[in-house]
Amino acid sequence: MANRRTTLIGTFAEAATLAAESLRAQKARSGLAILGVVIGIVTVVLVASTLVGLRNSVALLFRELGTDNIFAYHLNGEPYSAPTEADAKRPQMKAEYAPQLERLGPSIRDVGIQLIVPAVTSTRVITARNGANELDTVLIEGSSANLFDVVGASFKQGRPFTPSEERARGQVAVIGANVSRALFGGDGAVGKSFLLGGDRYFVVGELAPRQGTFFGENRNDSVVALPVTTARRKFPEARNMVLYIRAFPGQREQARQEADTILRLLRQVPAGSESNFAMNSADQIIAQFDRIGLQIFIATIALAAISLLIGGIGIANVMVISVTERTREIGVRLAIGAQRSEVRRQFLIEAAILSGAGGVAGVTLATVIGALVAFVAPTFPAAPPLWAVVSGLVTSVAVGMVAGYLPARTASGLDPVEALRYE
Repeated sequence: MANRRTTLIGTFAEAATLAAESLRAQKARSGLAILGVVIGIVTVVLVASTLVGLRNSVALLFRELGTDNIFAYHLNGEPYSAPTEADAKRPQMKAEYAPQLERLGPSIRDVGIQLIVPAVTSTRVITARNGANELDTVLIEGSSANLFDVVGASFKQGRPFTPSEERARGQVAVIGANVSRALFGGDGAVGKSFLLGGDRYFVVGELAPRQGTFFGENRNDSVVALPVTTARRKFPEARNMVLYIRAFPGQREQARQEADTILRLLRQVPAGSESNFAMNSADQIIAQFDRIGLQIFIATIALAAISLLIGGIGIANVMVISVTERTREIGVRLAIGAQRSEVRRQFLIEAAILSGAGGVAGVTLATVIGALVAFVAPTFPAAPPLWAVVSGLVTSVAVGMVAGYLPARTASGLDPVEALRYE
């Protein structure tokens, strides 16, 4: 058994050596043949890298909002997206729903309120200013005092505002990391004031930078959170409200059913009619992203398959030419006792090496591109996952084996006498 294994390894090593020498003698022709394989592998690996990185970042982004939380909103889309014409007719959520949900839902621990304030109105763009520092990309939100606890927000310094500050419509704010950096530089922001839409607010808390991102950005890092009562008074045009319903541990699905029933009653949705609001959890949003990502990846595979097909045709063409040019060599090998299976194996290995070289080049190029992207945009996910690298290499070798099978079979089927006469 050991001798057979040694003989088999030696045969493969010899075939690989002969194949490598043959390919080395025809660098230009071999390079052109594998170009399609390189393009296909680069495409698949880069898209896989981006999708996996985005998926992990998005998963972390929404899990930061609480894995036991349910988000109730009157629209089907996310709060900052434009609603469809049908959704726009739905009545908004109300702050008055929160205590009703807490009182009537046994599985509901508490409910946080978030009011989305439009930063751009029909007459102005709301900016934040501190001296000469100005920021016009702030996301203004009204928050209940308990919202930061509901979503498990981490503070770099300071605190959330208190229920008494919320009741008194206090001129206080909790700001995100990007806002703090833009308005106050590297200095601490807590205890300092800034102007927002012409009104002065005092910073009581600064949120720690969020870990989850979407294309390198986390919306919460650009948030200015005011007490919801203050936001409703200062920005009466703000109507879009999101309820963060936190369930007791292990009771999220029961809490979802209870919240759905209670909200349908409060919003007077007739029995048997479709709800005029949407309820989502972090897991649902992540699953939706996974479905979209899978569709993108399948489309990418289809495009990459075209490149791999072209590469396979190129490899098959090279192998046919190689068999033709080396007919006398094949005849000599067969005449001195080489087995037909050995000849076939040599050409299959030659095709596999040719295509595998394209796979290695494609993976290397994709990794370099990913590294350059990460250097230019450090927060952008572009590192290729191990499974994508392995799949790219295996696929490239498989393409070579398939493309080289018929030429290898032709080579092994040559008649030694006729091959030796070939000119």
